Amino acid sequence: MQPQIIKNMRTKLFFIFSIALILTINTNAQLKWGIRGGVTSSNVKLTNSTDANYVIEYNKGNYGWHAGLIGQVKVINFFVQPELLFSTSKFDLSYKDKSYPSNNQLGEQKIRKLDLPVMIGFKLAVFKLQAGPVASLVLSSQSDLLDDKDIDQNLKQATIGFQAGIGLELSALLIDFKYEGNLSKLGDGMTIKNTDVKFDQRMRQFVFSIGYLF
Repeated sequence: MQPQIIKNMRTKLFFIFSIALILTINTNAQLKWGIRGGVTSSNVKLTNSTDANYVIEYNKGNYGWHAGLIGQVKVINFFVQPELLFSTSKFDLSYKDKSYPSNNQLGEQKIRKLDLPVMIGFKLAVFKLQAGPVASLVLSSQSDLLDDKDIDQNLKQATIGFQAGIGLELSALLIDFKYEGNLSKLGDGMTIKNTDVKFDQRMRQFVFSIGYLF
């Protein structure tokens, strides 16, 4: 992805958060900062492959983790909550070259990302509903299986998705369970032995986290 596109994504998220802050001027808004951490369960789906000679499948997602900083602007029962999180996701994948049917191999892939969700929600007593966009910057991707097979992944440097979920806010303690979907592709395919194999590659995950506001 071109640097200008990444810059535009950052600008849009900054604009959303700026509007929320402007709306709180001259109100009894509460501004707090805190920390957050938790686990994720992710899976990747590949569709619309353009090559019939190679089969690469994500069999299941393993648990990953995330940690970082959060902010919260609250006006009455409404809140805006930007987050800056470092996250990891792990997947089991299989590789098969149809020219050699017996050569079916398994491996693991790990993706490291920097996530920027901006949650907008409503709080009633200790319960809350929330949803909002999330921008992700892919920092690295590692897989011994793909490296051994001389396979290059064509991952996007930045993606846009959404999160939605429920949570509890017990004084300064935050407990959240969210689903994360995708609005853009994680990647366009892979290059296998100098052959470009195109497919739609998207990641979805469930996010469980605990935070604390100071």
